[in-house]
Amino acid sequence: MKWNRVDVKIGASMMSLFLIVLIPLGIVTDRIFTSFYYQKAHQEVMELSAHFVKMAEAQHGLTSDAVSTMAEFSKVGIHIFDRDGNATGSSNRHSQNISELLTPEEWNRLKAGQLIDKEFESPDQEPCIVSGRAFINDGQFMGGVIITSSLDSVRSFVGQVRHMIAISGVIGVLIALGFSLVLSRRMSKPLLHMVQATRQIAVGQLGTRVPVTSQDEIGSLAHAINDLARDLQRLRESRNEFFANISHELKTPITYLEGYAKVISEELYESEEEKNAYLQIISSEAVRLNRLINDLFELSKMEEGRIELIPEAIDLIPLVESAVAKVERAAAQKGLELEFHTELRQAFVWGDGMRLEQIWINLLDNAIRYTQAGSIRVSIVPLQQQYEVCVQDTGIGIPEEELPYLFERMYRVEKSRSRDYGGTGLGLAIVSKLVELHQGRIDVQSEHGKGTVFSVKLAKHESD
Repeated sequence: MKWNRVDVKIGASMMSLFLIVLIPLGIVTDRIFTSFYYQKAHQEVMELSAHFVKMAEAQHGLTSDAVSTMAEFSKVGIHIFDRDGNATGSSNRHSQNISELLTPEEWNRLKAGQLIDKEFESPDQEPCIVSGRAFINDGQFMGGVIITSSLDSVRSFVGQVRHMIAISGVIGVLIALGFSLVLSRRMSKPLLHMVQATRQIAVGQLGTRVPVTSQDEIGSLAHAINDLARDLQRLRESRNEFFANISHELKTPITYLEGYAKVISEELYESEEEKNAYLQIISSEAVRLNRLINDLFELSKMEEGRIELIPEAIDLIPLVESAVAKVERAAAQKGLELEFHTELRQAFVWGDGMRLEQIWINLLDNAIRYTQAGSIRVSIVPLQQQYEVCVQDTGIGIPEEELPYLFERMYRVEKSRSRDYGGTGLGLAIVSKLVELHQGRIDVQSEHGKGTVFSVKLAKHESD
């Protein structure tokens, strides 16, 4: 058995706790029972001594026969002494000598009228209770009576009680042991499943899931591990997809550059017009390659926190108007209607103007790219503590199941058509990072085939 196993530790902890409770409880129970029955025995003997004193005072003494009869009936020893300590009557039980029953100090206390109550062991090793009371007449000590009662029956009963307590304790320990084993196994079983699952996840088996059997903290931990496995699986798929996409994005322009450069260098063209066309292709692919590299470099800096913002109080209205003006030509070439609307005169936020403009340009480029007909509408509306800038198009839309992954690097809704619409697949990832750096929030609503709305919320400037 491995002593460092969690079920062993839980079981040992439960048993230790049970024993910590059981042992003191057993000791206290034993003390209570023992004290109760010994006190009861002392009280009975004291009551007998008081009764015999009253009888003796009422009858002006007791004869030896009467003493023996009462002692036999009560199963105690009765010893009557005069004022000098001489026995005047005895039941012949235990010692008849006052010096053996009482010490000089106790005899003096008895003569003073005090009650004697103690335990005594006779010469024959028989334990007994000694109770003494004085005969007082007109304030004078006239003698006394001493009752002796054996403690054998009390000790025998207390021993039986202790035996039953011990048996109950052993049974309780066995029950607790079984309960601890069952409960510790039941409690540790989900943890052992989690250990096995995490080890499988660590070696790359990201499809592993932990069964959730409860809704407590252990169930929450199982949910967390399953969520982690799903996230890692998604991350691995995204990474593989990213490498595949980036390889394709780099390979395409490089192939064009290499091919057409070779055509021109070997003068395989037939006319100057064809040569110029090839040079135009080389130029456009170089621009595309440069844009891809710049986007990757910029996104990498954002994710590593190495991008520096130059924040200031800036009005969103002219900033958005500038972004709209820069994409007007691209929208007009596709026959799209582009409009900007706001009822505000000013909308100040705290941020980097160049980076904020980059957000709107990227969103507008994305809207133009995926809108074949219709319009693109940009608006600024005030909220309670924020301004909301919306970019709404009538494009092809985005399926609902794709929305959670829209801002991931190189993610495309339809990989088969990504080349038809151009782009690097990094624009929305950059937008998301820039919004995050400005302590804002970006949301997207879309209906496939009808259009998409991107909304960016930025906090109002304090002086606004």
